[in-house]
Amino acid sequence: MNHICFIGPYPPPYGGMAIQLQTMAENLRKDGFDVTVIKVNQDIPFILKNLKGIRTFINFIYYIHALFKNIPKVDVVYILASSHLYFFVIVAPAVLLSKLYKKKTFINYRGGGPQEFFKRFRPIIYYIMKQVKITVPSGYLKKVIKDYLKLDSYIVPNIAYLDLFSYRERAPLKPYFLCTRHFEPMYNVSCVVKAFKIIAKKFPEAKLGLVGDGPEREKIISLVKQLGISDKVKFYGKLPHEGLPKIYNNYDIFINASNVDNFPGSIVEAFAAGLPVVSTNPGGIPYLVKDGKTGLLVNMNDCEALAQKAIFLLKNPQIAIKIARVARKESEKYRWEKVKKTLLEVINGNR
Repeated sequence: MNHICFIGPYPPPYGGMAIQLQTMAENLRKDGFDVTVIKVNQDIPFILKNLKGIRTFINFIYYIHALFKNIPKVDVVYILASSHLYFFVIVAPAVLLSKLYKKKTFINYRGGGPQEFFKRFRPIIYYIMKQVKITVPSGYLKKVIKDYLKLDSYIVPNIAYLDLFSYRERAPLKPYFLCTRHFEPMYNVSCVVKAFKIIAKKFPEAKLGLVGDGPEREKIISLVKQLGISDKVKFYGKLPHEGLPKIYNNYDIFINASNVDNFPGSIVEAFAAGLPVVSTNPGGIPYLVKDGKTGLLVNMNDCEALAQKAIFLLKNPQIAIKIARVARKESEKYRWEKVKKTLLEVINGNR
């Protein structure tokens, strides 16, 4: 492999897929590889960014131009992919052009809720993904792709900045809860707030930190006020990734209530920082969080059960410490050095 081209979102904003692309690109460059990044969120002129009606179209034109400019110059094309419109507008053109120029091409599929997407558009998705090698960040997506598309894939785990997060055992364990998910319907932060209300009845000193932003922000703020817990909940807004370690260090338990998920990096960060995890169990989370070993799991939308699992940890702090220790060891799988070895083996055809 001489020259690799990554295609996907790139910070800012600091979403999960963007952080993964940035991490791979920057680390491979440090290790001496020639790397090009084609951002799907193109740097278009500021005056054009404000033209709401045609901004998306302009970004697409810039993106296609970047594909034609860069793909002929590289040896490997590695496309970070998700579902729905993104797949057809971003992934499909990149695959077609890469194959036209006979480049070694990979789709790194990481979309949440893939089953419905695959069922609805199976023939065209199958045709596109059949042209490339497929990588996924988890055993969950590997199974889904095999079940729905009958295609094989290779697991290349997400990368975690483990050295950013200082592991600290929570002794004594305090009822200080953290959630770092965006305020979008699929992440169900409202359920976190409802569960916290139940917890706060038993532990009046409880606190909840919410890191993130999104379309449900006002709804969640209203819910916090309605439940009478405004004095216990702190909204941090959207933070750059390097600002997260300090936040994690201020809390003792990580709580998550998502309804759609694949491989949330925020949970790996909690592992690394020593926060025991209490979470719902959608999609790929049970592949990441082993119930009773590296965290505690409940069914989706069960806010009461989420609260009771958190209360269980507070009443059994030694179990919380044991879970956190095992989870910290688990997080080592996602260190760059290990992920890099797997990534290069797949790209070089050694797997």
